[in-house]
Amino acid sequence: MTGYTPDEKLRLQQLRVLRRQWLTAQELSPREPVLPPRKTWPLETFWNNFLRDGALWKKVIFKTYRASLFTVSHKKPYAIVDTKPKIFPGDTILETGEVIPPMKDFPDQHH
Repeated sequence: MTGYTPDEKLRLQQLRVLRRQWLTAQELSPREPVLPPRKTWPLETFWNNFLRDGALWKKVIFKTYRASLFTVSHKKPYAIVDTKPKIFPGDTILETGEVIPPMKDFPDQHH
């Protein structure tokens, strides 16, 4: 016996129709996706309203604000950093006059 039985043919046809329906249902309409409105911070809302008309003087004020904000927020509080000098066994600590004792030998360890 070769070929499909009438029941198998009907089932395959129904599956093809269902697959086609599923594929057409996956297509997005021009109105999709519908995203929720983006929440903005109050300051961002202020600048958006301020810059709405696109006047040149307003753009200059905004660029100055952004540059000053960047400068203030990226300023390092302690710009000059001195590294401490290395201390070795036998050295003297200047502040206390203490001498660093020699390192202990550990003959049983591989270090």
